[in-house]
Amino acid sequence: MSRVSPARIFVSVDESTGRSTISFAPSDAGTPILHEQDRTGEQAMRDARSISDKHPGCTIHGPHFHAARPPGRKRLMRKPMKQEDDAGGGGGGGGSED
Repeated sequence: MSRVSPARIFVSVDESTGRSTISFAPSDAGTPILHEQDRTGEQAMRDARSISDKHPGCTIHGPHFHAARPPGRKRLMRKPMKQEDDAGGGGGGGGSED
């Protein structure tokens, strides 16, 4: 089985759960790796460096810290802006009167 070599490694830390995640680009370079109780991202960064050392040219991005949305909170969807119809309006230009 030939596995694609990762070009980039991303480390993210969910501060609300204390879980860190290592993911790869391209995505078929490997499945995400989860670490429980890693609020600082130290363990994930250590593993990311180890993986990067095995794949020359692979870069590490992160750690990026975020907090999960509280459960039950709905995502706000914005309505698309109305676009004015430019056809058939008053105003100037275009036609010539003889």
